Amino acid sequence: MRVLVGDVGGTNTRLALYDGAEAVAAAKVRNAAHAGLAQIAAGFVAEHGARHGRPQAACIGIAGPVRRGAVAMTNLGWRTDEAEMSAAVGAPCRLINDFHAQALAMPRLAPADYESIGGDESRVEADAPRAVIGPGTGLGEAFLVPGPAGWIAVPGEGAHTRFAPRDAREIGLLRFLMARHPGHVSVERVVSGPGLVSVYDYLRGEAPRLPAMASDDPAAVITREALAGGDPHCAAAVEIFVGVLGDEAASMALKVNAGVVYLTGGIPPRIAPLIRSGIRRAFDTKGRYSTWTKSVPIRMVLHPDPGLLGARAMAESLGR
Repeated sequence: MRVLVGDVGGTNTRLALYDGAEAVAAAKVRNAAHAGLAQIAAGFVAEHGARHGRPQAACIGIAGPVRRGAVAMTNLGWRTDEAEMSAAVGAPCRLINDFHAQALAMPRLAPADYESIGGDESRVEADAPRAVIGPGTGLGEAFLVPGPAGWIAVPGEGAHTRFAPRDAREIGLLRFLMARHPGHVSVERVVSGPGLVSVYDYLRGEAPRLPAMASDDPAAVITREALAGGDPHCAAAVEIFVGVLGDEAASMALKVNAGVVYLTGGIPPRIAPLIRSGIRRAFDTKGRYSTWTKSVPIRMVLHPDPGLLGARAMAESLGR
């Protein structure tokens, strides 16, 4: 069966055409260069469909809440629905939240597709719920719960709940962010690419930004400096980022009694040494439940395209 699958974030769109288990065409495009998703998908099918055959079904994971087959992206001004996308690709198309797709992929990962960071893998119960969290342009969250026919993916918008500071420094960060975002400061305002830059801006105070940020992505500059042990404000910004990510991951695990937390998204693999050294401190600090959280493994996902893997599982189910 030929299926078109996609993973649409706030910055990039990834598309792939599968014929059975083989990916016969793939592309990654910058969203800023295009007017909308339908345009990108139609162009991809026109370019590759003649050679490889047009898709028989499609599934696109997209960063935003999908309701009644329609979505307005949270971090990009795109709107689309399944009727528009089906017309664009010439096949039935299902739109799902991008972390719905990520969650669908997790049970399909091989051991080589993730790295376990702490916890006790030997105590993981086969039917224990799973939590999935991942920062990139935004912050995605989802759960997996066991069902009679296998895992059920439950997408959510938990990243838009309120940011809860853990110490005096983070209380200051909250005050700083409240001035930028009156009324509601979400976890995503800290744990995301733009959030990392906001944390850096808070820490630098009246000092100017690093000169490299004028020509390069500020978040990329911050992570490079932190990994190299350079600018102290960058190092501290990543420390806060990793800590709040770990705290939020543990909160997710507590809410569903998760046996495993999957850490995915575009940022963690880029700062893997800092994730390894810092995330457990925050994850394991949960008061009376610290002993419990210490037992829960965090699996940092190394698979290059888990969103496409999950979207493919959904697309193939449409043709059954």
